[in-house]
Amino acid sequence: MSSPPARISSSPAIRYGTALISGAIALLLAAEVPAGMALKLPLVMLYAVLIVASAWVGGLWPGLIATVLCTMGAVYWIEPYRVFRLSHPADIIGVVLFLLMGAALSALGESVVRSIRAERASRELAERAAAAERSAGQLREHMLAMVAHDLRDPLGVIDMNAALIARASAAGAGAEISRRAAVVHRTVQRMNRLLRSLLDTALIDSGGMSLDLAAGSAAALLVEAVEAHADDAEAKSIQLRHEAPAGLPPMLCDRDRILQVLTNLIVNALKFTPPGGKIAVRAGVSGGVVRFSVTDTGLGIDPGRLPRIFDRYFGERRKRDGGLGLGLFIAKAIVEAHHGTIGAESRVGEGSSFSFTVPIAGAAGAAEQPSAGEPATAASANGSLTA
Repeated sequence: MSSPPARISSSPAIRYGTALISGAIALLLAAEVPAGMALKLPLVMLYAVLIVASAWVGGLWPGLIATVLCTMGAVYWIEPYRVFRLSHPADIIGVVLFLLMGAALSALGESVVRSIRAERASRELAERAAAAERSAGQLREHMLAMVAHDLRDPLGVIDMNAALIARASAAGAGAEISRRAAVVHRTVQRMNRLLRSLLDTALIDSGGMSLDLAAGSAAALLVEAVEAHADDAEAKSIQLRHEAPAGLPPMLCDRDRILQVLTNLIVNALKFTPPGGKIAVRAGVSGGVVRFSVTDTGLGIDPGRLPRIFDRYFGERRKRDGGLGLGLFIAKAIVEAHHGTIGAESRVGEGSSFSFTVPIAGAAGAAEQPSAGEPATAASANGSLTA
């Protein structure tokens, strides 16, 4: 809840002018109101309001000036009327109490306004710090994007030449050359994935991720994603397969981005599944959405860490394998940009299952999916996860 704005003016003319105007009003009332009516009007309350207004606008000293002038107006009504003289001890005590009340009101007004000013200054300082942090973050993201973009071209050249070397050596006796070229090719692909993760993270932070939505086939995406990692799975003696029922409806999605989500989940499963394990990539219909899942027989995730599985850099904390820990973070952002949900279930020593949803093209249920800005929680109890 925001605090009311401070009213103390920085201009001495306004500060003391308000006090003088309040005193003039008090004296004018004392001069114009008939003596017989003075005690019948709530003039003392009006004087208190004038004192508070002076302290609110000008601070302590203008409030004290208004207090003195209002006291003079009050004395003007005490017998003998319209004479600045006090005859009875009770009148003297009353005037002293009025002066003390005015001084207390002035001090209170000064204290309140100073606290409001301090709060406003603190809030402005925090806003400036937040703006500076946002500016630094944008500069960091811009530099990161430039560096990643500049590195992609030489990596592309290395990748192309490695592929040419492998192709040329395959026809001759250069088996060793072919093997080394394949190593270079895999390394460049891994570096390209890292660079893409950096670029995607910069886009997510800046809110600049855009989608090219069109109707797409879930079964075709499964086949392409699994075939792209078949060699990696074979090299680790892991059984990688895909399952999809016939007649799956088309999805409304950015095909490349959903393929990127599947790739991130499959790469993650390959990373944490030991040799001899199994990975199943599935797709099916659930309500008005297509639900994908990637299930492995890997190491599993500790229950205490499962709620943070989609945090930025979490993968780096799980295993120091040279990755950036951005794959699941990026997958979550892409799925939410499609108005889908993503989640995970896992048992330590038994494996993990990651699932996400994509709207069916033209389905009315797609509009009921949560917005891209809503968080997706791992292992939540809202029915968004599959075993």
